[in-house]
Amino acid sequence: MPGYKVSRFPNLSAKEKPEYTCSLCEDILNCPMTTPCCLKTFCEDCITKWLQNNTTCPYDRKTLTVDKLYPASSVLVYNLGNLKINCEFWDNGCREVIKLEDLIQHTAICEHNEAKRPKTCDVCYCDKTRDHDCVKALLVAKCSANIEIDFLRKTVTDMESEKDQTMLK
Repeated sequence: MPGYKVSRFPNLSAKEKPEYTCSLCEDILNCPMTTPCCLKTFCEDCITKWLQNNTTCPYDRKTLTVDKLYPASSVLVYNLGNLKINCEFWDNGCREVIKLEDLIQHTAICEHNEAKRPKTCDVCYCDKTRDHDCVKALLVAKCSANIEIDFLRKTVTDMESEKDQTMLK
């Protein structure tokens, strides 16, 4: 996966941004890999894709192959992990800002992750959508229930009437 969008890092200063940015995707590094020639760091996916079509480093143009790449320094990985990032479900309503190193765990349990959401509402048991309104759903259900109750009452009354007529004969 390419880097993380810079806009997801609310506390990242303009001064810090170049330290953590992949020059290929221009986003914050994801799975950073370093080149042996110029010691530049790129997202693993970005540099791997680059090297599928090129045989040189994107920075200094020296010969480079995937097997020559190595993981970024532990200091860089540690600092990246401590950056604060907005949850990827920010647009769905999650307002969590977590450490980048905790993002995977948060994403798996985030209540705003629609893939993890129950398909029915726990309150009114109707289909749960982003614009879900329990009150409206319950009113519709109540109307349907009242129609069914009226039908069942009439059926019971008709059956009792038939029973009474049968008993009289």
